[in-house]
Amino acid sequence: MAKKIWYSTPLKFIWENLYRVQKNLTPEIPDEGIFFLLKRNLVRKAQVDPINLESNQLLISGLDLWKEDLTGKFLHIFFLEKRLQDFLENTPLPELDGIRKYLYENGQQKDVVFIRTSGQTKCVNYTFGLHIPHETNGYAFSLSLYENDTIELFFSHDEFINGHTSDKFYLDQNKKKDEKSVISSKLFRLAINTIAYMKCFPECVAEGVPKITLEKNENRSGPKVVFSVSEKIIDFDGSQVSRIPHFRKGHFRRLESDYFTHKKGQIVFVPETMVKGKAKTISTSDRIEEFGRNIEN
Repeated sequence: MAKKIWYSTPLKFIWENLYRVQKNLTPEIPDEGIFFLLKRNLVRKAQVDPINLESNQLLISGLDLWKEDLTGKFLHIFFLEKRLQDFLENTPLPELDGIRKYLYENGQQKDVVFIRTSGQTKCVNYTFGLHIPHETNGYAFSLSLYENDTIELFFSHDEFINGHTSDKFYLDQNKKKDEKSVISSKLFRLAINTIAYMKCFPECVAEGVPKITLEKNENRSGPKVVFSVSEKIIDFDGSQVSRIPHFRKGHFRRLESDYFTHKKGQIVFVPETMVKGKAKTISTSDRIEEFGRNIEN
């Protein structure tokens, strides 16, 4: 009998621990009214509780994403295989100008309010969530592109893993080994590479949800797409780039040269290759025991 497939739920913590609790307390209030009630309480708490300001701001960011989900504007992406998440988390980032262009063309104009300074600015915002097979908590992402070309990411996985980062912070975090930096840089790659994957392998993206049984009380009213794994990507063993012959890991790249007459500006996936040298792959022979005897003779 085949193993039953289920998928993780993005923003599960907010659906179950904020919305459901408040809904039980005030069942007469419509869902959007519950959003404004929850956000008002969180904003007030952030203003009077400077010690926990960061965690309260992260909850507010998560609640804003939850409203996107509540109103059907949140894009739900289903990975058919867990290995696709692993691949995207560990693939080097593409050249980000192509991602900026995608965000600008596909995102929504949004006003951003800063609680600490009461300041406000504008950005282009793009949100989506990832459903991973056989996991409980999905991933929710909000990518914002600001006028100075900074890409900022808010990510939410569960009650404990959520945060903010940006393309500028990523360069520094990617060099660090502490748990917070490792998680943040990994999720920044996952969010950016998911967009690159959609652009690079459109044949692997299908509208709708997989053929699964929906989890009880789970809201999936927004747009939905399913990702399959392209045959062009596999798991690679990483290697440092140097001037000597080396193995180069597969990566996404935006074509800039005028040489690419018809593909200039497109994001493509560059498969693994041997740089400055030739390569051979050696598998284990069934006759490996003879090797030792031949040496002795």
